Amino acid sequence: MSQKVDISVIVPIYNSEKYLEKCLNSIKAQTFQNFNVIMIDDESGDGSGEIAKSFCDSDSRFIYKRLRRGGVSRARNEGLKLADGEYIAFVDSDDTVEPEYLRELFDAAVKNNCKISSCNYSLVTCGKREMFFPRKLRRLKSGVYDNNFYMRHLLEDWDVRSYLWNKLWHRSLFFDNDITFPIMFFEDVATVARLAYYADRVAVTDKPLYNYYMRKNSIMTSARVEKINDYVMAYGMLKCFFHEKGELDKYRLNFFRLAWIIFFANYYNIFQLHLSCRSFCGWFRNQNISDRNLFYFMNDKNISGKPKMSRYVINPWDYRK
Repeated sequence: MSQKVDISVIVPIYNSEKYLEKCLNSIKAQTFQNFNVIMIDDESGDGSGEIAKSFCDSDSRFIYKRLRRGGVSRARNEGLKLADGEYIAFVDSDDTVEPEYLRELFDAAVKNNCKISSCNYSLVTCGKREMFFPRKLRRLKSGVYDNNFYMRHLLEDWDVRSYLWNKLWHRSLFFDNDITFPIMFFEDVATVARLAYYADRVAVTDKPLYNYYMRKNSIMTSARVEKINDYVMAYGMLKCFFHEKGELDKYRLNFFRLAWIIFFANYYNIFQLHLSCRSFCGWFRNQNISDRNLFYFMNDKNISGKPKMSRYVINPWDYRK
C-alpha cells in the first residue's frame, strides 16, 4: 500500500462463496476510483479465499489477508490496522453497493466538512426473484445535522440505525479516540454511537446506495443465545461510555426508548430460540434473565466501570441436561 487513498473499504469474509463475487464486483464498479479494498478472510472453509485472491490478481487496489477464526469484530479490527484511507467504509461480503455509493458519501463528507456521512439503504429479499425495498429514513432527509440532534436518533436505534455499512467514517474517529470493535454480537450498536460522539456534524443523503440482503439463517435474522445476551451488554457498554463522558442526563430519554426496543426484541428472539429448539422448557426463566439484566443496566448505580451481567440466557436444550 504505497499510494495513499481517499477511502479504504473493509470487507470481512466468512463462508460467503455464493455472494462474494457479486459483492466485490459492485465495489469494483464504483464511479469513485481512489479507494482500496481490505478483504479480511475469517478462516473461511469454502472457496471465498480463492475468489478474493482472484480480485487481488486483477486489481492492485484489492488486498487480502486470512486470519484464524475470530469473528466479524476481529476481522474489522484487523482491517482497520491495514486501512490507510482518510475515510473508512464497511461492506458485508453478502451485500452489494450502488455505483455511486462511495462518490456520494465522500462528496457529502468533504463538501460539508463532516467526519461521518450516511446514506439510505435497500432491503433485498432473496428468492427466485430479488426484490428491492428502499428503507426511507423516517425523519432525516438529505442535509447536515448537528451532533446532538443526530445522536438522539442514533441512540434509539430506530429512526437512525446503528449500522456501519451505510456510513462513511473519518479515520480519526477510530485512531484518535482508540475505538475498536468489541468481540461480540451487536458490536455495531456498542460502537457506532461512540464514534458519532466525536463527530461535530453528520451529512445525510436519503438515496438508497447500499443493498442489504435478507437471507435465511443469517446472523441478523437468526435467534442465537449469544445475540440475546450481547444485545443487552451493548446497551450496558453504551450507558457506561456516556456516563464516563458526563453526557448521560442529556440522552436519558433516548436510552429509555432503546431499552424498550431491546426488551421487545429479546422477548421475540427468546421465543424464536425456544421454538427453533422445539422446547419451551426454561422459556420463562430465560425471559426473566434477559429482563433483569436490562433493568440492571437501566439503573444508573450499575453503570460505572466495565459492565457485567451476573446471569446469561442459555440454550433451551441445556435445561434438559
